[in-house]
Amino acid sequence: MEFVEFSAFDYHSDDTFSLSKYRVEGSEQEGWEILRNGESYLTLGKGYRLLKTELCGVCSTDLDRRFLPFPLPQVIGHEVVASDPRTGKKFALEINDTSTARGQGSDIFARRGLFTHSPDRQVLGIDRLPGGFGPYLLAPIGTMVEIGSLSDSEAVLLEPFSASFHAVETSLQRLGSNPKRIAVLGPRRLGSLLLAALNLYRRCQESDFRISSVVKREALKDISFNAGADEVFVFEGLDSGTAISPELSGKKFLKNGTSELIRWKDLKNEFDLVFDTTGAVSGLKISMELTPSVVHRKTTNGQASLGMKNLTELVVDELTIAPLREDFWNLSWGIHPSDEKVWVFLEEKVILSSEEELLLAKAREKGIRFFSGSLSAATNFLASPEFTGDLGRFDFAIVSSLPSIDSVIRPGKADGSSLLRPRGSILVPRRNETQDRFLDWIKNGGNLQSSRCGDFRRTLSALDSHPRFLMELSKLLIAAEFSGEEVPEAYVEARKPDSIKVVVRHGSYGPTNPSSSRRGNS
Repeated sequence: MEFVEFSAFDYHSDDTFSLSKYRVEGSEQEGWEILRNGESYLTLGKGYRLLKTELCGVCSTDLDRRFLPFPLPQVIGHEVVASDPRTGKKFALEINDTSTARGQGSDIFARRGLFTHSPDRQVLGIDRLPGGFGPYLLAPIGTMVEIGSLSDSEAVLLEPFSASFHAVETSLQRLGSNPKRIAVLGPRRLGSLLLAALNLYRRCQESDFRISSVVKREALKDISFNAGADEVFVFEGLDSGTAISPELSGKKFLKNGTSELIRWKDLKNEFDLVFDTTGAVSGLKISMELTPSVVHRKTTNGQASLGMKNLTELVVDELTIAPLREDFWNLSWGIHPSDEKVWVFLEEKVILSSEEELLLAKAREKGIRFFSGSLSAATNFLASPEFTGDLGRFDFAIVSSLPSIDSVIRPGKADGSSLLRPRGSILVPRRNETQDRFLDWIKNGGNLQSSRCGDFRRTLSALDSHPRFLMELSKLLIAAEFSGEEVPEAYVEARKPDSIKVVVRHGSYGPTNPSSSRRGNS
């Protein structure tokens, strides 16, 4: 039996912190009990190891945590480096707590390749499981990845960089053609990592696409270049929330130091792929102006945009919104094939053209099964004996309105399940008349993609041939470090416009002098 007592900062729904006393007791073999302020907080089964937190990064999800549909208060923080007190070995922690990660056997989601999407998962520092802003935590044994020769400052970037590299890999593999120009909108915390991930992917694949950074402040120009951008476009006031004038003036900067004046209209539809990393409500709208093809959304701010309220949940489930097309069944990605038939939900009020009716007939000939009806009827059908999908959800949904898109993503409560399996697709017919800007963009060929966390081991493999890559990135991005007693101050610092990456370093957990523990990173 092990136990540890400590104080840690709980984050609350009013965007404040309070100090709570925790006691963790149990064992990896028998299970654990977590007490908060003397009362039971969480009971966990076997397969977790008690670790000492070393570092934890502050990310945009932490800053927007109050908007997410998971219980608060909680010790948050998920970009974690931790050590085993018994051996001294250090680990970077993957964030999904599933039966597979705990060594308790795989469920059907894991067997289909959806390891990070088990319906009963908890998420380190996001959903129930206490995270890295506390000095100790419980980690599923399968999430512990030894950092080897990586320094602490490299290892603390592994979680967000893996998520970025996953986004790059999945997007470029799904494009179906070689892109010429890719943009990252709003690179700061996550966006800088996306630029770096594009740079690493380009090196590994020996590709020649151009990497562009689109920012609203010239102060981010050098960060973008150092992270991997070939060109930087600066437009002040870009996320003002008002319509962007085609004549809005900006500057284009190149790595060689040259610059020129440009207009917003010069970037209209110029990119094959745009990553929205802004965290802003206006990010999706701006991204759509930059490309007619693909926007990859990485923002999980929990807020509505363009009339859709469940876009964060779309990212959590890694869903896609795309036009209904001839070979829509080939949109499946990141999932192992199954002997079960593909299932499609066809909303009863959808209007199809004669060509679309023919392609659905072709799909039926291929053995794809359809359920046509209302959204509520579709929910009931999933629980009926007639539905045979092994994941308990549809693979595709064909709908024609923004409310229907929202309802497919979350037909019930915000922390419930989608009508679609993870990495499924919502398809929009082209015939339906609409005055909606987003739906028109989709009908004209646009795709809204999303992704979540990445595979640490796969990312480390890509980094093998570039051993100093993460070191240079950590020097570029980590701007400030705070002690474990300064979590609220670290949070405030991370919110500042000029702050890129802030980390919390846990020490001996005794009294510290806050002024002496804070440092800048040169």
